[in-house]
Amino acid sequence: MLVKVFEAENMPDALKKVKESLGPEALILSTRTVRKGMGVFRKPIYEVTAAIDSAAPEIQPQSQRASKQTPPSRPETGQGEITYQQLWKQRKVLDPLEEEIRELKSQIANQDLSTVRGEIDELKALVKQLSEQPAPQPAAPQAPPPAIMSREVAARRIRKPAASNSSSDDIQEMALLRKNLTNYGIEAEAADAIEQYAWETLSPQQMQDQERLKAFYSDAVQSLVRVTGPFRRSSKQRRIALVGPTGVGKTTTIAKLAANLLLQGGIRIALVTIDTYRIAAVEQLKIYGELMNVPVEVVLTPEQLQEVFARHQDKDLILIDTAGRSPKDEVSIAELNKFLGPESATENHLVLAAPTRDSELQTTVGHFGRLPLHSLIFTKLDECDQRGSLLNVPLHQDLPLSYLTNGQRVPEDLIVADPAAVAGFVIQQP
Repeated sequence: MLVKVFEAENMPDALKKVKESLGPEALILSTRTVRKGMGVFRKPIYEVTAAIDSAAPEIQPQSQRASKQTPPSRPETGQGEITYQQLWKQRKVLDPLEEEIRELKSQIANQDLSTVRGEIDELKALVKQLSEQPAPQPAAPQAPPPAIMSREVAARRIRKPAASNSSSDDIQEMALLRKNLTNYGIEAEAADAIEQYAWETLSPQQMQDQERLKAFYSDAVQSLVRVTGPFRRSSKQRRIALVGPTGVGKTTTIAKLAANLLLQGGIRIALVTIDTYRIAAVEQLKIYGELMNVPVEVVLTPEQLQEVFARHQDKDLILIDTAGRSPKDEVSIAELNKFLGPESATENHLVLAAPTRDSELQTTVGHFGRLPLHSLIFTKLDECDQRGSLLNVPLHQDLPLSYLTNGQRVPEDLIVADPAAVAGFVIQQP
């Protein structure tokens, strides 16, 4: 499929460009108005994204079409027959990432992977060098951070002054600490641990310094969060399944993971979907697979899934897409357990949407906990202002984080969940 973006000063001109470039069979995917230039008087430009099957005989250069007067004919199809591709076009739904994935495929084809690996080795050496440098000494004497700042450990080491016998300054400082943590979206369990640790390590003067407090909060979050690190090639095949509620972005995250790993080079990947419920779900994953030149398998039963594993035993990594399930649908989750239970030897990563309320996220993890869960992946971080759930949920559920996503671009909007990245998302200006 050929996808192109056209720009013009008005919509009729944009549509004219589409027809001249792609022909009358072109499918309009999306339209929007963008502003280009600088200043408040930027001129609006109409942007139209259109596509057409690249295998269609009518795709010809403009000069050749102009020399032929006979208009291209539509391919004949049988009455009553319909394919996944026709369903996709009738719905007029095509992920806007397709064009970027196409560009990514081109980059992979033309990339000198030895050069990329060399650059990655240089970055690793730089990170190692930085990690070996001695940490700067704090201005005031400060105890080393504990390995885990649980409320119990903090309570044994220091007792926060009670409001009944505290000065007005102490009470104000306590209120300021709690207000800041609340503004970050950090809830009671994590907030209590951080607040206790603040009373142990910060002086009254430091508690009045907002910048010092913000740095302290960041260090505290990094001390509390657990992460798995990125997916890597190993001596044994890894089978990674993404599970979770409907609409959290599992299929898009699968594409981001595959594209990101392919860019690193030297890894063989296969894509599998057991999502046969949504219209065009299979076709969507097949489009990703075609653009990235990786095989895609459709599985209907647990037995077929094991057959796919055997058929692709030469692959380093198998990424498995699943249908969205309601956390309250115990029957569907039990059915999913037949595919991805302990005997399947899969790593199950629960995908959660960051804008969801913490109470609902906790419930979701509890219900999907019937599956053996390996880690949590949070998506849609760009759609919420408070991101305290990145700390609240993993800490309460005792699960590590593996990846974060903060947009729809492939593969740019995929972030490995390391402690510093998590703290950067959680600790913002109130």
